[in-house]
Amino acid sequence: MNTLFRFWSFFLRQKFNRKMYEEFKQLAREDATANYRYGLECLFRFYSYGLEKKFRSDVFSDFQVETLHDAASGQLYGLEKFWAFLKYWKGKPLTVLPELQDRLAKFKRLEDFREFVNTDSASSVSASADSASYAAAASSTA
Repeated sequence: MNTLFRFWSFFLRQKFNRKMYEEFKQLAREDATANYRYGLECLFRFYSYGLEKKFRSDVFSDFQVETLHDAASGQLYGLEKFWAFLKYWKGKPLTVLPELQDRLAKFKRLEDFREFVNTDSASSVSASADSASYAAAASSTA
């Protein structure tokens, strides 16, 4: 599966295909609920680099939703990718969900993500405790 996730992450940046994208998103979510994060990380790389190449508002909305789900499970990878996307975005100003803006407010520079992991690991949300709600939310957005 890792090879397929990596392929989708690169291929969809060049030749976007809705059906392929939806399958990528679904399988990455399923793997994430089983604590295999590589597919989700490839999905976040697709979002950040793919949207730089060709902006799609529906994909940007999915990026925000997936970032919130990832953060709710106690992970920072999605937030970091989203933060970096916004920082380096050269297009028109984007509307970001208020809840996502709140989560991003504590990060002013890339290093803040590393420091947050070291100082806040004890209070982060457990991924296993939130996996059921993630799975339910992910299936409702599919």
